[in-house]
Amino acid sequence: MSDRHLELGVFAPTIGCAPSFGKNAFALVSSAEQRTEPTYDYNLRIAQLLDQSGLEIFFMAQRGGAGFGPARFWSYSLDSFTTAAGLAMATRNLQLISTVHTAFYHPGMVARIGATLDQISRGRWALNLVSGWAEQDFRMLDIPLLEHDKRYAQSTEFVEVLKKFWTEDWFDYAGEFFSISQGTCYPKPARPPLLYNAGSSPVGRDFAAQYCDWYFAGAQAPELLAEEVADVRSRAAKQGREVKVIIYLFVLCRDTEEAAHAEIEEIFAHAEFDSAREWLETLTGQTVGTVASTLGQGVSVEDMLRSVILGVGSGKLIGTPEQVAHALAQFHAAGADAVGLTFRHVEEELQDFIATVVPLLEREGVRRPRTLEADSLRASG
Repeated sequence: MSDRHLELGVFAPTIGCAPSFGKNAFALVSSAEQRTEPTYDYNLRIAQLLDQSGLEIFFMAQRGGAGFGPARFWSYSLDSFTTAAGLAMATRNLQLISTVHTAFYHPGMVARIGATLDQISRGRWALNLVSGWAEQDFRMLDIPLLEHDKRYAQSTEFVEVLKKFWTEDWFDYAGEFFSISQGTCYPKPARPPLLYNAGSSPVGRDFAAQYCDWYFAGAQAPELLAEEVADVRSRAAKQGREVKVIIYLFVLCRDTEEAAHAEIEEIFAHAEFDSAREWLETLTGQTVGTVASTLGQGVSVEDMLRSVILGVGSGKLIGTPEQVAHALAQFHAAGADAVGLTFRHVEEELQDFIATVVPLLEREGVRRPRTLEADSLRASG
């Protein structure tokens, strides 16, 4: 039995669509019913459920602008810094991960926000660094979208300055993007918050290996994850560092396989293909056809769009509780240290997942048994 422990939590619905823009939507690019609300109160309930149940992670993406396609998918977004402050006051053990676009914020301001969140959360706050990719978001703010590798050069300077504010006093820094004279920041965090990054390109993997504590892997299958993990950890080892790996998975767990697949067909019957196409083409900077032809191996445009529609490009865990638990164990064996889960109806399905899948993972040694405190909190909740 492995002594590794698979941390679990949610890729939180702090982004999505709300009734003012159409039907609620978060993890599905579809007008099929989604009983998920990208509101603070809804996320508060999810965070408290995770905390009381002994799960560990609340990962908040952050969007800007008008969203994608006619459905304006992901046009609604809570601020992940202020949301983290509120949730920190309402939880005890949960790791709260905010996202920052390094082109939109100054690292000196983020350093002070982070030091304050470190106090509010008592050391439970962490930061996901994003170089940015949605051109319309940059255009809205009149900020130039730099070439891909240049964006990582900017993020490199951002994190170097951020760490100096958290650990040094009266420092000078002269870079291409940031210039600091006699930099200092009080309060400082008790220890520098953990940093996350999801860059899958070679320059992105190098950035995570050199500067981050966690790498957000994009692989959608265990065998592909194993290759990605080996590459990133090799890059980190060359820097004398170790990096943990988190992944993002969409879960559709039902009593039978037949019920799960029937629900998938219902979701696709209401799919918003134009919005999915715009999301994917904005992310890649290429047409879907070009991306599909580059991938080869029989990957079709429809395959790629369906992957976006169901879980927005995540890996998929579809089936019974036993099948979902087995698939999670495979991702864990392939190198995942943590998983941010997402669901069609997040709150109610997370409750079912905790009741049915988590005990199976504990029984198989994928997760250590929850503490008595967490069990008693879950019972009282």
